[in-house]
Amino acid sequence: MTMADVPPHAGALGQRLVAHPIAARLGRESGVPRVLYDGSTLPFPDCSFDAVLLAFVLHHCPHPVAVLREAARVSRRVLVLEDGNGEFPPNRLDRVTDALINLEFGHPHGERSRLEWLGMFAACGLGVEQEQGFTSRFGGLRGRHRLYVLNRL
Repeated sequence: MTMADVPPHAGALGQRLVAHPIAARLGRESGVPRVLYDGSTLPFPDCSFDAVLLAFVLHHCPHPVAVLREAARVSRRVLVLEDGNGEFPPNRLDRVTDALINLEFGHPHGERSRLEWLGMFAACGLGVEQEQGFTSRFGGLRGRHRLYVLNRL
């Protein structure tokens, strides 16, 4: 098991103040190595891992297809956890709420509908093995999410 992350961009206050320190602490306390990489090419050989988890990552990536392809390259299975649980992408209020919760501004918010995600996965040569929607609550706000378990076709 290895954690991989990219350095925060200028507008990623939440990533710099919350996510990175938590990931560093979890890595130290659990003994799980943590790798910072350029966001383009993961520093691992093909099929290095059984699974890669992309949790609420893709909608913040300027090039989500490249990230998906790279995750598929280094693993046998890709788990994608994303916002949105319906046939429509999250609305403007959802995007603003996401930016406020994450303290992140000035970066992509490429939320998609379920069908758009499925199309992107297929374009990357990934098939859906399983998917499940669920709802969470954070600070009194309700969030709709979907988990996709993907494998290479």
